[in-house]
Amino acid sequence: MLVLAVKLLFAPLFVIGTYLIQRKFGARWGGISMAVPFILVPILIVIYIEQGSDFLYSSIVGSYAGQIALLLFIATYTRMAPRFNWPICIVSATSVFLIGVAVLSPLINKLWVGIALWIIVWSILIKRFVPYDRTTKLPPAPKWDIWLRVASALLLIVTITQFAENLGPRLSGAFATYPVMTSIMSTFNHYRFGPNSSIALMHGLLQYLPATSLLILPLAALLI
Repeated sequence: MLVLAVKLLFAPLFVIGTYLIQRKFGARWGGISMAVPFILVPILIVIYIEQGSDFLYSSIVGSYAGQIALLLFIATYTRMAPRFNWPICIVSATSVFLIGVAVLSPLINKLWVGIALWIIVWSILIKRFVPYDRTTKLPPAPKWDIWLRVASALLLIVTITQFAENLGPRLSGAFATYPVMTSIMSTFNHYRFGPNSSIALMHGLLQYLPATSLLILPLAALLI
């Protein structure tokens, strides 16, 4: 419950911060701000306090299935966004994410395996990323747009947590690592500003994800 409390506490701040950054500097910078592990780090601290170092280490190793599945989520959404509307994109990306977690979870049993697989997938995706217009400015949005994003993120977190409590360990883990903030920001951007803004957002996120997957998570695993 403490992990859920952390998510509910930090999620609104995360969404508001990202929204304000992208409104001032553009969607790509919004994605870059999303790469900051603003919610992840407090959750790691809570896990360490509640469960101890061994459990935290295992959680970090296991999280790489979700980290790689996030890359697959980004690849799916950005490839489909120029041709399809946001409901089709999010359903497809979510399906790919869950399948990725289910397939990868049994394979990643050591830290170096997770890191190696992540680097391979990330390198391919960053080189073959969908072209987009970096000069496009975001038009004004209604004042209530930001609060709808916050409410949607909180509702999705609670829903995922409720589902996870009633599922087996593998599906529970898949739902627990679902990219809530990425899905909320990308779909709202897609609907409100068009597919280019979603692609720009995810490109910024993708470029700076190594800060989490190649620096923060390995350091946490090695230092505990």
